[in-house]
Amino acid sequence: MHSFKKALLVILGILIAAVVNFGLNYGLIPYSYVRIMMHQIKTQEYDTLFLGTSHGLNGISPQVIEEKTGKKTMNLCLGGEYPRDAYYLLKYTCKKSVPETVVYELDPGYFCTPEGQRGDFNRIFYEMPFSSTKIEYFFGKEMELDFRASLFPWFYYRNQFRNAKEILAVKQGEEYKNYGAAPFQNPGQSFENGFMRNHPAPGAKPEELTLWEEKEINEDSFQYFEKIASFCKKKGIEFLVVTTPVPREALEKYGDNFGEADEFFTEYCKKLGVEYKNYNRPGQEIKDFDDSLNAFSDYEGHMSADQAETFSAQMAEDLLRSKK
Repeated sequence: MHSFKKALLVILGILIAAVVNFGLNYGLIPYSYVRIMMHQIKTQEYDTLFLGTSHGLNGISPQVIEEKTGKKTMNLCLGGEYPRDAYYLLKYTCKKSVPETVVYELDPGYFCTPEGQRGDFNRIFYEMPFSSTKIEYFFGKEMELDFRASLFPWFYYRNQFRNAKEILAVKQGEEYKNYGAAPFQNPGQSFENGFMRNHPAPGAKPEELTLWEEKEINEDSFQYFEKIASFCKKKGIEFLVVTTPVPREALEKYGDNFGEADEFFTEYCKKLGVEYKNYNRPGQEIKDFDDSLNAFSDYEGHMSADQAETFSAQMAEDLLRSKK
């Protein structure tokens, strides 16, 4: 009887801890547009899929690509999305349907920096619905880097206690229940269909850049990039790689570094048999595209909405040419 009561107390303690953990996750983790993305790739089919970083999120408009190519398009680029994350996103997407084309937006900085322990470190895994891919994702990333992130994701949002009331209000609303994007609309940015429209304010722009450092290579990024290429080949998916434009001022100041990165990844992609197009190379000028810092939010290359749409139109033409 004593052992039974002890076991009962243990089970009760676990249940209470689970309820508290669930409550903290619900009350502290803000509504994320990643939830919308996951819902879309779970319920819809796409011909063209973009993977990559915040440069792609701010710089690639699925609507423009779709209008120009006639192909149903989804943008899954996200800040903090390393090749490891992109690989599992691709695998999860293919559970619903296999796209014709996958375009990977390559930022060299993600290949020479470690995967950081920030809020967005766990955002994709947290929002991904339960599946065999999520289990694989857990062992492929969470267990290796920080298993606590999957058990207690609220820990990365513990500074949100003061905003808990607003977070709960949003999650009780119809927009959250219906995967709406209204909560992500504000004067500086707006989100729609995998595209974060930036409306940069005039004035000085941040100059922080993560520059390419070959001696600081992140082996995991290369390993998972090659997994993406191999997965696409196995599935018969056309796989293309692009690097989006950065401001002219950044190229003028850090031209040698950008040149070294381009040389490295051009050769690397060539060895893999993957087409790579870097829009920062000389001779890659885009019609009606303002490459000055005025058209970006920072030196790193996050475009304003108008320039992103101009760039997307050019990319759509290049995608059509790649299929001829």
